[in-house]
Amino acid sequence: MIDELIKKISSFSGLEERDIRSKIIDKQAELSGMISEEGAAYIVAKELGVSLTRKQERLKIENVVPGMQNADVVGKIIRAFPVKEFSTEKAKGRVRNIIVGDETGTARLSLWNDEIEKFNFNDGDVVRIRGFVRESLGGPEIRLGRYGLVQKSDEKIVVAARQVDRIKLSDLREGYYKEVRAVLVQVFESSPFYEVCAQCGSRIKDGKCEEHGDSKDYGLVVTGIIDDSTDSMRAVFFNEHAEKILNLKKDEAKRLFDSKKDVSAVMQNVSLGTEYVLEGKAKKNDFFDRLEFVVNNIKSVDVKKEIEILVG
Repeated sequence: MIDELIKKISSFSGLEERDIRSKIIDKQAELSGMISEEGAAYIVAKELGVSLTRKQERLKIENVVPGMQNADVVGKIIRAFPVKEFSTEKAKGRVRNIIVGDETGTARLSLWNDEIEKFNFNDGDVVRIRGFVRESLGGPEIRLGRYGLVQKSDEKIVVAARQVDRIKLSDLREGYYKEVRAVLVQVFESSPFYEVCAQCGSRIKDGKCEEHGDSKDYGLVVTGIIDDSTDSMRAVFFNEHAEKILNLKKDEAKRLFDSKKDVSAVMQNVSLGTEYVLEGKAKKNDFFDRLEFVVNNIKSVDVKKEIEILVG
């Protein structure tokens, strides 16, 4: 019985069986020998986020949704981005984003600080990932957390080819992930900054990060109106995409805002009337009760490519 429990915990946690046995012994010692090996194994499993009472199913990436606490997926690495360092008054850190996919879709794996050392893989490698899932721009974001894992897998994965179709704003519907060519005709002069956790990047609610407490940084967001002659729509630009709209880096925008105490000072370099090619997702904004376009990529109009598209 205990051997079966150890094998199952090892399988779903990614830890070696000898490490699981060591944790069981430590747990028995911690509880003064008042529980059996099996009892200690169940406690260790719970602490590692492993359920021994129900079958843990392997998920296809299309079925990974925000809020999952123990998502288990296998995907091929499509692109591993370089490590990005950040620094605030309260903390310094690193983050690395990896795009993984299977035949059903793609998702982003975000590794923070020491987690980055667990990633020794290359584009094209197939990996097994277990972690919790947060909402992010353009789709779900998997994070390892305390008990997550990322390890090499021998499974064969075929990644679905993603073709982002060009569409008119008038034809956009909720949930569509599309490309549009539109003119930025207005920006809203509201504060472009919002609080995030300096350690994990999560948006802060009620003044603190659920996982890291009072560790604050800020993100950048710009909202405006885009128009392609068939319709107009509210568009939302986050972080590096907002930087392109503002023609300012995030830190430059924050210093300018703090010194002038005026949002218009940050917005003064926005080039209204500029046409862009935007890739993103149409989402329902419940507050305004209308669709908005959340931008996931922004490019200047390439005349040569546009002619090729028209020619067909």
